Amino acid sequence: MKSISKLCCLALLFTALSTPLKAQSTPGLYLTYLGNDGGSNFVNYWKNGQIVKLTDGKTFAEALDIVVSGDDEYISGYVNNGEGEPVAMYWKNGKAVVLTDGKTYAKAMALAVSGSDVHVIGNNGSIAMYWKNGLATKMGEDITLTDIAVAGQDVYISGYQVDENGDYEATYWKNGKAIKLVSANPGAEANGIAISGTDVYVAGKAKNKKGEEIAVYWKNGKENLLANGTSAKAVCISGNDVYFAGFERNAEAINIMVSWKNGQPTRLTDGKESAGVNAMAVSGQDVYLAGYLEGNPTYWKNGKAVTLPDITGHITGIFVK
Repeated sequence: MKSISKLCCLALLFTALSTPLKAQSTPGLYLTYLGNDGGSNFVNYWKNGQIVKLTDGKTFAEALDIVVSGDDEYISGYVNNGEGEPVAMYWKNGKAVVLTDGKTYAKAMALAVSGSDVHVIGNNGSIAMYWKNGLATKMGEDITLTDIAVAGQDVYISGYQVDENGDYEATYWKNGKAIKLVSANPGAEANGIAISGTDVYVAGKAKNKKGEEIAVYWKNGKENLLANGTSAKAVCISGNDVYFAGFERNAEAINIMVSWKNGQPTRLTDGKESAGVNAMAVSGQDVYLAGYLEGNPTYWKNGKAVTLPDITGHITGIFVK
């Protein structure tokens, strides 16, 4: 869900709905995932069909995003310290880079890599944070950061902040300067960002006058409706085509995975099992969406659902090279 610096992802539209396959070894496939089986979580990721653990499991820890640049593998996340406070970190080739001091709740939510520079977003207590090569910049309070993209020398961050009325306000930041995204109704959130030339696309959700969720996107600050009862989680661009991924809720309040190409939706699940998407990636002719299906970490390769074996939870990040 990232940028030119993180493999530009592409959400094609599929109609195949079927029983999930078991994950197989796929060269160049990297996934971060959260377990949800009641045990101690590790910082771990899925690499070419094998689980790679970066922590010992003595304290709770989670991996939240992944980028591969050349031969280097980067993971963002956190590890609880002895007092139970999450410490924001990222790992480069298995070596941890600690971003916070452990005095308060902190997580490294997402990252992007451009050349030798590592860009990370997250929080330290109530403060939204941006780190470049470990150097911290405070973005402010009452702010949630969701995604990061790098294009040339410019760094773009999506998220939302609380306005004077206590409502969420979708926002993106370019090189630290906040740009508010106008919505027809209060309560908008920005969940993903992608850059194409001088155009800035942001995926998110807003609310209609009834207070119902609406999947929306902004192009250069102008709001566009995708669908009612939905939320857009990611945006990607390929040529003149713009792709979004998210979910909608059916009458039984079950999430259905949805992708849009140039505003046209395709449902990837049938609503019999709860599903959701967190990340997208593309390699050659193969397109991957990643998230969960009925509580199990699942990715969709060319529309076919593939589950990670013997794990309960969901996929948080994907990279294919």
